Amino acid sequence: MTNRHEDNEALPSSQTLDRAIQLLQVVAATRNTGMALADIVDKVRLTKPTARRLLLALMENGLIEQDPASRKYFSGPETYALGILAGDRFGVLRMATDSLRRLAQRSGDAALLSVQRGTETVCLAREDGNYPLRSHVLQPGDRHPLGCGGSGIALLAALPDEQVHRILEVNSDTLLSAYPHLSIPIIWEQVEQTRELGYAFNKGLVFKGSWGVAVAVVDPRGGLPSSLAIAGVESRFADNRHEELVAMLNEEKAFVEARMGRSA
Repeated sequence: MTNRHEDNEALPSSQTLDRAIQLLQVVAATRNTGMALADIVDKVRLTKPTARRLLLALMENGLIEQDPASRKYFSGPETYALGILAGDRFGVLRMATDSLRRLAQRSGDAALLSVQRGTETVCLAREDGNYPLRSHVLQPGDRHPLGCGGSGIALLAALPDEQVHRILEVNSDTLLSAYPHLSIPIIWEQVEQTRELGYAFNKGLVFKGSWGVAVAVVDPRGGLPSSLAIAGVESRFADNRHEELVAMLNEEKAFVEARMGRSA
């Protein structure tokens, strides 16, 4: 019987590359906290020797570095350099930073910027407001399959039906196993509602008690699809307050899209 933890030397080079990229993404998502080898092995489901070999290869290329004291792994300097080089094309964070700050100040809640990356959403930035009770479930670097949460639904609803079908087919196993309050019919219902209303409204379907509203942002330059969202605890959405938050989001959406248009 073949062990599911195959050694990377026996794998096709493309699969080895896929696993190295997955490993880099997992480490990068920890930001400044870093990640121990045992946690990496558990997360990416590789043998320790295989994970270690991939880490060493990434370290040799500056994409990963290891802290000598804690022995934890962190993003390397080359990831920063590559990010700077890609910034001119995928500069949504630079374009949206002011908007995130204003949204957090005006709402008092968390303002979030996410992008679509394949069949996932990736949180790029978070700006917290001054309201003392916060929803901490989404942090920069976090990834979720498209169809999860306000941002995931807003981005999914902006796509044609054929593409939505393909993405949900790819994500179905993860959605059903890791998100018990979601189902494919529920996601489709949210997509249709989002298209009708012009915004996505997540009523705690991903994490109980964590609500949010989101709008998709269209980059006229053809960059990564992105979304702006405001998230908070359930009580912050009482008395139809979400309508006020959506108005704020649409103002900033127009501002960001205009900035992108001027830089095209």
